[in-house]
Amino acid sequence: MSRISRLLVVPFAVLALAGGVVATAAAAPKQPSEPFFPRSGNRGYDVKHYDVNLGYQPRSGMLTARDVVEARATTGLRKFSLDLDGLKVTSVSVDGEAAEYSRGRGKVKIVPATRITKGEAFTVELRYQGTPRKVIDPDGSTEGWYRTKDGAVAVGEPVGTAAWLACNNAPRDKASFDIEIAVPAGVKAVSNGRLVSRHRVGGRVRWSWSEPKPMATYLALVDIGNGKLVQGHVGKLPTWTLVDPQLAKASRAAIGSLPEIIRWESHIYGPYPFAAAGSVVDVAKLEYALETQTRPIYAFAPDRTTVVHETAHQWFGDSVSLERWPNIWLNEGLATWTQWYYAEQHGGRSAQQVFAELYRRPASATGFWDPPSGHPGQAKNLFAVSTYVRGAMTLQALRTKIGTHDLLRILRTWATERRYGHGDIEDFIALANRVSGEHLRGFFHRWLFERGKP
Repeated sequence: MSRISRLLVVPFAVLALAGGVVATAAAAPKQPSEPFFPRSGNRGYDVKHYDVNLGYQPRSGMLTARDVVEARATTGLRKFSLDLDGLKVTSVSVDGEAAEYSRGRGKVKIVPATRITKGEAFTVELRYQGTPRKVIDPDGSTEGWYRTKDGAVAVGEPVGTAAWLACNNAPRDKASFDIEIAVPAGVKAVSNGRLVSRHRVGGRVRWSWSEPKPMATYLALVDIGNGKLVQGHVGKLPTWTLVDPQLAKASRAAIGSLPEIIRWESHIYGPYPFAAAGSVVDVAKLEYALETQTRPIYAFAPDRTTVVHETAHQWFGDSVSLERWPNIWLNEGLATWTQWYYAEQHGGRSAQQVFAELYRRPASATGFWDPPSGHPGQAKNLFAVSTYVRGAMTLQALRTKIGTHDLLRILRTWATERRYGHGDIEDFIALANRVSGEHLRGFFHRWLFERGKP
């Protein structure tokens, strides 16, 4: 996720490169499959689709859920688990048959009545309820489910989606989503993708949203509250935007710039990857923005550079996703550099000026060199300033070394060839070598993996 408060955009969002850099040709360090959150997710199956029905009562904070998970086994399964944090499970079935289940450390442990064979498709239906809670991250920040004065906000990077959704909560397992949210009449309920329908049943309204493209669970969004849901278009692309009335005036200019930003980023990175777009601006004690797929959420009135950053994530992070959290540079470094390049192309300081100013600062006086952005070292450093600032400086240094044309070709090719899939830093380095015709492994090792100022 993109936690803008941690990015420290006030001093750094417009900053950038020095000259070409030389480094040793050592390979990037080998990493376990998921060293930061080893308990999240289950490798025994691949989820294809989530069909989620939620009911929420803002006054009491009570959530009821029916969650249907369609998956395919990647190995024979006598038992398996889904991630779910804190809520009370009332029933579980697998392929229509009641299944045994138990709870343990954020898991629903399931024993199907019949063993599932490798390669077999199966469907799990869970019903659960309770008061969803916040999740405390290793760095002390929070995510998960937030109650607000008029409803709730649910955000999930890196693992908070399990606060309300039973899921395979790992970025490598992407799936399509249908999310229906029933709330009291007069309250809006927004999620990812396209608004399929909304219909009133008694004193409640059911809002149905659909995201058919693969989505990592941490990018799922729920926002419930007041405000006017506005539908618009960027060309033929439909948009839906919900802004809390308290933030409407302050956010109008930045949110209104979204069509122009989508067109600009589509020009340099390739066609916008999804079938819907939009924004959510809500009053919540998050203090950050998040690139929830198709519809970023801002817990404050954003400025334009923040909208540029979160929109860039639709290509880098959402469409092309991580397999492992230590590779988060591929999300945040690329989105931050996009801010700098956008400013350069729209009358602001050049990315090179930003880089040069940053690079001139004494290493002892800055906090953006360590930990190296290519591997934050531990989970509490995922959203360190270095992930963003040193990450963006890496791309600007690469731009100086190989030229703007080749850098943009690399970024566009990355977004195009891996559309709706995954990638890691080693894949990116190989692509950079191929596009530029140069041997860049040493450069990337120095800029992404060595401690201190390159």
